Amino acid sequence: MPKYLLLFKYSPEGAKGFLKEKAAPRETEIRKTFEGMGGKVEELYWTTGGEYTGAIVMELPDAATGAAFSMVAEATGAFLEVATMEVLTSSELDRALAKTIAYRPPGG
Repeated sequence: MPKYLLLFKYSPEGAKGFLKEKAAPRETEIRKTFEGMGGKVEELYWTTGGEYTGAIVMELPDAATGAAFSMVAEATGAFLEVATMEVLTSSELDRALAKTIAYRPPGG
């Protein structure tokens, strides 16, 4: 399964709920959510500063599943931002870089 990195930032309302619920129960719920979508959370990290509230490294069946989660999560109002991106190992990226692509940039 492809691996993804999800970065999230709670809204003020989401942060209030998080402070009430605490980290461990929230992590359990997050893991359960992704398992229900056919995925698996490898790691969940909470940040103590910076732009995001946390980061999740996970496996998902496909990009559409990640996009669906992002849209549903943002619609709850608990998040200011949810960014999901596929991540590659060095060997996966080297395979991609070995591909020959014919591309002409705009105006080129």
